Amino acid sequence: MAIETVFGQLSQKFAAMRETLESLRLTVIEDRPQRDEVLLMERLGDRVEDLTGWCEEGSVAAERARCAVTHPVDFATARAALTTANHRFLSLEYGFHSELTTHRVIDELLRLGRRRPPEWMGWAKSVIEALEACRVPLRALDDAFVESWQELAERLGARSMSVMQTNIGQQIVPPRYRPPPPGAAGDEST
Repeated sequence: MAIETVFGQLSQKFAAMRETLESLRLTVIEDRPQRDEVLLMERLGDRVEDLTGWCEEGSVAAERARCAVTHPVDFATARAALTTANHRFLSLEYGFHSELTTHRVIDELLRLGRRRPPEWMGWAKSVIEALEACRVPLRALDDAFVESWQELAERLGARSMSVMQTNIGQQIVPPRYRPPPPGAAGDEST
């Protein structure tokens, strides 16, 4: 597959992740019950904002990498931008799994929903569904990074030259025969 296509797909996967995170943000922040402020709601809202920021930064870097692999190709910029995008993705992925989808957080959401009026349980279930909806685009983005790194490595590998020295045995060449100088021992002409 062409490197431009692979890097274009990475940018598309970031766009899909951004849309899913926006939906999560709307559910967590905008759709929350208006009565009472709960620390869990604030904490979830802050984490979602962090994830959205990392996704946006990663998306910008991925687009920079995509532009770098179009004509004229600049592999150094592509590698640097892909590295930045990958770091932002790792922050996003780690934050999602370690701060939003742990059993503790899900249990807190469900307990909050059970202890409060019915709209709270509806909100808690909507948040859990929105979190679940993030898993597929997150996985697709992960796969897109693997493909991008593979494609970049293949292109860089094809451009490199390797010199290999081989030594097959040892060649021994006897010295040329030279007649002994006149008067030397073993000279039969005298």
